[in-house]
Amino acid sequence: MIRASRRVRGQRVPLSAPRARRHTSPAPILGLNVRDALANMREDEATILDNWFPEESSVRIRRGSASHATGLGSTVESVMTYAGGASEKMFAAADGAVYETTNSGAVGAAEFSSMLNNRWQHDNFGNSAGNFLYIVNGFDAPRYYDGSSWTVPTITGSGLTASNLIYVNAFKRRLFFIEKNTLSFWYFPVETIAGAITRFRLDPLSKLGGYLMAMGNWTVDGGDGIDDYAIFLTSKGEVFIFQGTDPGDANNWAHVGTYRIGAPIGRRCLEKLGSEIIAVTEDGFVPMSQFLPSGRAGGAKALSDRVSGAISDAVRDRRTNFGWQPIVYPAGHMMLFNVPIRESIEAHQYVLNTNTGAWCRFKDWNANCFGIFGDNLYFGGNGTVYKADTGDSDDGADISATVRTSFSYLGNPGRNKTIMLARPLLSTDGNLTTAMGVDVDFASDTPTGTPTFTEAAGENWNEAVWNEAVWGGKPEVKKDWQAVSGYGDAFALRFNTSTQGEVKWSATNWLYEPGALL
Repeated sequence: MIRASRRVRGQRVPLSAPRARRHTSPAPILGLNVRDALANMREDEATILDNWFPEESSVRIRRGSASHATGLGSTVESVMTYAGGASEKMFAAADGAVYETTNSGAVGAAEFSSMLNNRWQHDNFGNSAGNFLYIVNGFDAPRYYDGSSWTVPTITGSGLTASNLIYVNAFKRRLFFIEKNTLSFWYFPVETIAGAITRFRLDPLSKLGGYLMAMGNWTVDGGDGIDDYAIFLTSKGEVFIFQGTDPGDANNWAHVGTYRIGAPIGRRCLEKLGSEIIAVTEDGFVPMSQFLPSGRAGGAKALSDRVSGAISDAVRDRRTNFGWQPIVYPAGHMMLFNVPIRESIEAHQYVLNTNTGAWCRFKDWNANCFGIFGDNLYFGGNGTVYKADTGDSDDGADISATVRTSFSYLGNPGRNKTIMLARPLLSTDGNLTTAMGVDVDFASDTPTGTPTFTEAAGENWNEAVWNEAVWGGKPEVKKDWQAVSGYGDAFALRFNTSTQGEVKWSATNWLYEPGALL
C-alpha cells in the first residue's frame, strides 16, 4: 500500500496512515504551574512559560522595552512619579542624585545630589496648599516636590533624627512615616507636610520583635460599610491592624488585631491590588484578606500558589538581594513581581494576568525597580530608565521566548503512541525562527537549537526546514505540520522562539499513531 508522504530533512514523513489519529491541545492560557505534579496538570498549563503572556483565548509573546531616559550614571534604584492634578512628572535616583526623567533622551542636571542612598520610598499627598511627592530613604533628609521645586522640610520630634525616616505612606489625610530599625511609626497632624511629628510605639504589641518594614492601606467591607485600615508589617512577619483617623486619640484609633504571616522580602514589599493588599513574603505573594483572619497557620493560599515552587527557590537563594518589588500595571492587565537574580545585573518578573489569574515569567527586563508614569510601565536599569511593554524588541534586541507545555495523553491514556507531526497554531506579523521538540513520559529534554531573528523576507512554511527557516510576512495563522518524533504515553511540546514581531499561539495539533496498551 502506498502512503502519502513528503520530504522533511531528507526523509519521507507520512502525512496519513490507516491508524493515524489527531489530537488538539489548547495553548497554555491557564499559565505557568510549578506547583502540581506533572501527571496532575491540565493541558492548558505550562511548566515553563518565559516571555509568553497568557491571555483569555491565546498566549502571546510579551511586548518589548525601549530606552527612555539615559545618562543617569550607574544603577537606577528608584523610579518615582509626581501626580498633581493635570501635572505628572517622573524622577529617578542613581549615583546619589535624583533626576527628572519625564521626557525621553539624555537627562539634564540633577535635581539634587550628594545623597547617601538611592533607595527612596515615596508617596503622593495633597492638601489645601497643593500636591506633593514625598520621599524618604532612611539615610538622607526627607524631601518633597510641589510640582516645580524640591524642598527639605523641617521635621521635629522628641528623640527623632529625620534622616532615619525610611518609609512614607498617606492614610486618612495624614502622612505616616516608619523610623528605620525600630518598631515606631510617626505621624503629622491632618494635611500637614512639615513641623512637629508624633511617635507611636508598637513595641508593647509585638511578640516577635524585629522592626517595621512597611505600611499599607487595606480597604475592607466589614458588614457595616467599607472602611480603610492601617496595616503595619514587621521584619518578622507580624501584622498590626488599626482602625481610625487619629493615633493620638484613643477614641478614634483602635488596635483591631495582630496576625502573623511570612517575613517580608525587601522594603518595597506591599502593593495595592484593587481593595486588596499584596505582600511579598517568604511564604509567597500574600493577599491580606486570605491570611489575616486565620493567620499563617490557617491554611489560606498565597496569590502565588501556582508558582510557589519557583518563588520558594527564589526566596531561599536571593532574599537579601535588592530589587524585590510588586507593582500593579492596570493598562497591561498585569501585576508584576520583580525578583533580583543577580543584584543590579539580572532580574526576572513573575507576572500575573489580573483578569484571568494566570501566571508567566518575563526575562531580559533586568530591572532594579519599577514605576508607573502616564499609565505606562517603566523600570530602572543601569544608567537608563526603560519604558516597558512597548514595541516588538528589547531596545533593538530580539525577544526570546521559551515554553514547555504540560504533558498530554493526547486523548488516549494508557496506550503508547508514536508522534509523527505537530503544528502549533501561531499567528504572527513578523519573522520568526523556532527550535521545537517533544518531551516524553515526564522526562525533560531542553531544545538544543538557538533561534535567531533576521530581517529576511521569509520562506514559505511548507518549504521550510524547522529550526533553520524564517517565517515572515503579513499577519496570518501558520497551519502547516512539522516533523517531530517520540514514543511513549504522554507528551509535552517545547520550543524556543526568537522574534521582533507580534506572535499569538492559540492551539497545538498533534498527529500520532497508537501502539500497544501499557
